[in-house]
Amino acid sequence: MKIQAIVIKKVPVRESDELVICYTRDAGKQVYHAKNVATHKSVQRSHLDILNHVEFSTVQGNGHPIIASAYCLDGFPRLKSSLPALGASFFMLECFDKLIFEGEEDSALWDCLVTTLERYDRYAGLAAVKWADEFRTTYEYLMRTLGHHAESNAEELAHAYLNSLQFFRTVVR
Repeated sequence: MKIQAIVIKKVPVRESDELVICYTRDAGKQVYHAKNVATHKSVQRSHLDILNHVEFSTVQGNGHPIIASAYCLDGFPRLKSSLPALGASFFMLECFDKLIFEGEEDSALWDCLVTTLERYDRYAGLAAVKWADEFRTTYEYLMRTLGHHAESNAEELAHAYLNSLQFFRTVVR
């Protein structure tokens, strides 16, 4: 079975392996083991980059499922070349990492994440985009999708400091 996911975060383990934290379309937030992706010869290395929309299959391992093959469906290239779009996207990923529990499928959250990244990719590089307003709209949309009041403080909900929020504020100033 093929799994569609957005790569949220990667954590190095051992010499050349990584734990890849994804938000999947059908299973919510999940952790997968990617073997030998930190080597220069790895074919999957660029496909499993953070912010990529990927499709992959897995095999069962001793711990986390192991990614057997991965293919990037959308790498959001314009988004990754725009600092404001990248800052807003990293905030989304950090919220998904810190506010969402593992293994809880939610199609509304999947739609929220994918449509937001697609919109940021379209808007990246356009001078007319007011990123502070775009960020505020996305923030309210995410909070409502999570079931919170639109004015909720993400840092209070996460009980943690969100580095990406500070990064975005610095970039947009």
